[in-house]
Amino acid sequence: MQKDPICGMEVDEKEAIKNNLVFERTGIKYYFCKNNCKETFTAQKFQDQNKSNDKVPWILGIILTIGAILAVMNDFMIIYMGIYFIIFSIVKMPDWKGFIETFSKYDIIAKRTRTYALLYPGIEFILGIIYLTFEVFYFNEVVIVVAAWITLLIMGIGSIGITKNLLSKNQVKCACLGTKIKIPLTKFTLVENIIMVIMATTIIFA
Repeated sequence: MQKDPICGMEVDEKEAIKNNLVFERTGIKYYFCKNNCKETFTAQKFQDQNKSNDKVPWILGIILTIGAILAVMNDFMIIYMGIYFIIFSIVKMPDWKGFIETFSKYDIIAKRTRTYALLYPGIEFILGIIYLTFEVFYFNEVVIVVAAWITLLIMGIGSIGITKNLLSKNQVKCACLGTKIKIPLTKFTLVENIIMVIMATTIIFA
């Protein structure tokens, strides 16, 4: 027998498993007498996680904003975009399946087809390679413009999904840094996308 961590009632493990009243976190299983207790417990855990990680989006947003400003001022915008996509694609790859699950909860295309979520880290990685090697291999300008249009498309669409979730106040995790770094979806995720949209637009119409 186990004790319900919310109400303290004794819970039969087999019955809890049968009724899907089990919650596992960091290898520890919690058993509940009813669904209300489970929902209360998981909500508290999510809030605690958000509080412990609330500084991460702020720091990330500040770094990205400063980096973007410096990139534009120093004419290193394309290099900055390349580094951005390479880093953000690599951190998604260790738990690709987890990324697909998380990303599909708020991205408007990934909700309709998980194939898009499956391909997304790869798309980011390829874009990163194009941006970083543009000056080295002297690609035709058409290549960089196509990359910019793709960037504008995926980041613009991503911004719509993020905005919808922020307005509805849905508590979902951000998939931008994969699932290993657990941060909530916040307005700074939206800022990241908007910065990339602005940069891509600059390349297209420069």
